[in-house]
Amino acid sequence: MAPATNRRQFLQKTAMAAAALYSSRFAGPQGTSIPDVDPGPLDKAELRNLTSQIAGRVITADGPEYEAARLVFNRAFNQRPALIVRCAGPQDVARALEFAQRRSLPVAVRGGGHSRAGFSMCNGGMVIDLSNMKRVEVDSRMHIARAEAGALVRHLDQATQLAGLATTAGGCPNVGIAGFTLGGGEGTLMSKFGAACDNLLSAHVVTVDGRQVDASPSSNADLFWALRGGGGNFGVVTSFEYRLYPVNEILSGTITYPAHREHLHAFAKFVAEAPDELNVFAELLPSANGLRFLIHLRYIGSPQPGNDLIRPLRGPLQPLDDNVRKMTYLESQSAGFIPAPFAHFQTNLLLPLLTEPAVEALMVAINDAPAQFRVLIVPLYGAISRVNINDTAFALRQPGFEVDMLGAWNTPAERDGAVRWIANLRDKLRPMARGTYVNQLGETSAQLVRDAYGPNYPRLAEIKRKYDPANVLRLNQNITPA
Repeated sequence: MAPATNRRQFLQKTAMAAAALYSSRFAGPQGTSIPDVDPGPLDKAELRNLTSQIAGRVITADGPEYEAARLVFNRAFNQRPALIVRCAGPQDVARALEFAQRRSLPVAVRGGGHSRAGFSMCNGGMVIDLSNMKRVEVDSRMHIARAEAGALVRHLDQATQLAGLATTAGGCPNVGIAGFTLGGGEGTLMSKFGAACDNLLSAHVVTVDGRQVDASPSSNADLFWALRGGGGNFGVVTSFEYRLYPVNEILSGTITYPAHREHLHAFAKFVAEAPDELNVFAELLPSANGLRFLIHLRYIGSPQPGNDLIRPLRGPLQPLDDNVRKMTYLESQSAGFIPAPFAHFQTNLLLPLLTEPAVEALMVAINDAPAQFRVLIVPLYGAISRVNINDTAFALRQPGFEVDMLGAWNTPAERDGAVRWIANLRDKLRPMARGTYVNQLGETSAQLVRDAYGPNYPRLAEIKRKYDPANVLRLNQNITPA
């Protein structure tokens, strides 16, 4: 039988027409919208002065780079900033922040440009673009990586794997490490080594008043706590320092099944017994041959114990396709989720258990789904779930299943149906859920942000008041100053 359409094939198909058809603004079920701002014409002398102080580049709407520079991964958003400052270092960030505040310009910060809610760009304001700051240095003796905030997951992986090392990173090689880490950082090594934020040793930050500070357990410890999950609310992080681990050859791949409820129940049972060394997550997807259920696996260790562990997913469940094999960690990461930009809406919630009512809701939904959808089921167990909820801002610490729901469209006419389908599924699952993951929210509201941080929210609001009392950095899953 033919295997399911993989994620790359599915999402590349959705992107073919989307580039010409994405809307100027997009509002999800919770009212997500990037505000329109008209700052009036920027003074040319001021712009020349700013340009003369910037080691990188200042890109304005009449410049040849502007159209490409303003595009983001989620083509549901088509925003036109007044200017984009493509920074070369922290000093550029400080000067850009000063200029934006003096001119009362909204500020968006762009790392990899993958914000689900379009926060990497803005209308009428300034974008602080870190994409040229992507150097990664590895200390193989100390097992530490130092990476600039414009680096992508693939840059981090390529540099660390030269030394046979790795840290928890995203499954998409093109995602920026900055937003990923600051939102907590669920990744394919999290069951063994914890979230990305758990492996953050320090960060260099430019605060809204232009200061450059280091945040670590011994320096600005309150800020360091907030950065580990609290997003870009407290300053512009320009570099990160990560703890690394020996990771080289692994067992990795995907097992594909028809999308039947018994496979979801088998997956939940399998996860309950999975050791830290085995990371698994699942997807429900359409394919040319019907709905499919995919289980993605990575086992850190020699192949034989790994194959023994995953035997229950093979013979008894009669998979349609099984490509699990030994490979390098870098090969596994490089083969990950690499879609072309496309218009979509996504949201998520956390289920403590994958119960029969939850499975029923999922099965009913996918059998009445739009043409282009994806449901990602990410179990939280192992090391990521053994950190105290108050130790970092990232609050998703109890075992459970994070369910990400995505709908895509090629034409504006398809958009409302895709968004409505996700909203209906989310609302069916919500009574069974607790919490949400900010990195996968394509919508925002004050309540959603509070749900994401739970008991950590009041402390985050106090730290926000200390470092950004005027809420300059508000184009994000915003924590309002206390």
